[in-house]
Amino acid sequence: MLKRINHNKKDYLYFFNRIYDESGATVGFESLLRVKNEEGEWVLPSNFNLISILTVRDVIEQSLINLPQGDYKLIIKLTLNQLLSYRLKKIIKELVSKIKPLTLVIEISYNEVRNDKRKIRAIKQRILKYQKYGVRFSINNVGSEFQHAKSIHKLLPYIDFIKLDLKYFNKEQNWLDLTLKFWWKLTQKYQIGLMVSGIETAEDEFLVNHLGIDLRQGYFYGKPQMTLEK
Repeated sequence: MLKRINHNKKDYLYFFNRIYDESGATVGFESLLRVKNEEGEWVLPSNFNLISILTVRDVIEQSLINLPQGDYKLIIKLTLNQLLSYRLKKIIKELVSKIKPLTLVIEISYNEVRNDKRKIRAIKQRILKYQKYGVRFSINNVGSEFQHAKSIHKLLPYIDFIKLDLKYFNKEQNWLDLTLKFWWKLTQKYQIGLMVSGIETAEDEFLVNHLGIDLRQGYFYGKPQMTLEK
């Protein structure tokens, strides 16, 4: 049994990455949970599964003061255990109301999805349940391997976004099973929003512009910040 990390909720904080469209306008914010270490630095938690979903809720609420208000997407990353938590239903109802006019987007990693029938079925049930409250869903860490498409294909009719990590597609020496263009066509077929993370250079931006991929983020546009202004 996993033992919860003994941290006060004040030891946690969300940093935020802006999400841009092709015109350069801000359309949303990706939340990045950080914990304060013994040196007082904000670092990546060692195990997200050990963080209570109640702590996640509290940190989201206290971080809202750092975000501009408006018709933006707010991406919150959850582990599979957190997504399947019995407490999440009540928390979702509270959060959707408190963060308005922001739209809550729950993001889970491709690494936690895989092609497990029981796991896929449980995720699908949660997606359908929480979409009724206006929540949207995204799968991130998706790359260029054929297995990535095979693992998530049963969820494609239900999710709202796929987020690709550009580092998987910048392999000059290696064969790519799946290209950015493949994912663009697939998301068009299923009417899913396509995001690309890891934009670090002008060449990266040119590539996503050339392919007509609208949503993007990365250090090319700026580093994560605690407080964001409109």
